[in-house]
Amino acid sequence: MDPRAAWNRASPDYLARYQRTDVPIHYGPWGPDEEQVRLLGPVQGKRILELGCGGGHISVALARQGAEVTGVDISDAQVAAARALAQEVGVPVRFLRAAMEALEGLPDATWDLILSIYALHYVAEVDSCLAACHRLLRPGGRLIFSLDHPFRNCFFDVEEQEMVSYPVRSYFQAEGLHWRFGVEQVPMQTYHRPLSAWLDTIHGAGFQLLHLLEPPPDPALVAQEWPEDSPLAPLALIPQTVIFVARRPAA
Repeated sequence: MDPRAAWNRASPDYLARYQRTDVPIHYGPWGPDEEQVRLLGPVQGKRILELGCGGGHISVALARQGAEVTGVDISDAQVAAARALAQEVGVPVRFLRAAMEALEGLPDATWDLILSIYALHYVAEVDSCLAACHRLLRPGGRLIFSLDHPFRNCFFDVEEQEMVSYPVRSYFQAEGLHWRFGVEQVPMQTYHRPLSAWLDTIHGAGFQLLHLLEPPPDPALVAQEWPEDSPLAPLALIPQTVIFVARRPAA
């Protein structure tokens, strides 16, 4: 599967869902807003690199708060839409079309923050990606990224493309997950890794882990009375999102 081609095909559906100027800074479709977790702190004057920026709405939101932002995405269509959004809003954001494994051509040791929302689990060579992040961050700079919680993956049936009320795969087995996105059912691939593998990768790249957040599901989801046989019942009982906050050591 060619990720670049896949995301170019999926771009119209993705943009229809997320390409709005009123979308808050958030940590994924199942994750909290920045207002709830307050991980970023003041961003004015900060140099921020967003990996997997999609249509650019988070990059634009950060730029509107005074950050100097560069967004990177593998999709030509997404980058074009992100540039158009920044122009429409009237903020200076640099958008680049690139894969996330190497991140070549960006200045080393100059970024205050690297942010990635629900993107790194699409990267096969994630060790290379995090090593590149370590190289790009200034000493003391932070890496913040969110993912589908690995435990949630155990309840996602890729054949039926839906959540089920029982585990369908081992939590402990790292593997690629093939699924389909949007109305055109575009073939996609993400990579399931247990939390321990993510922690090993973070430390192996030279980062210090500061926080690991497992936000509870949205209260509206928990409040619903799901039938025991409902495939959505597990959503109220398990974490949907995991957020890692790490730092390149200052010395």
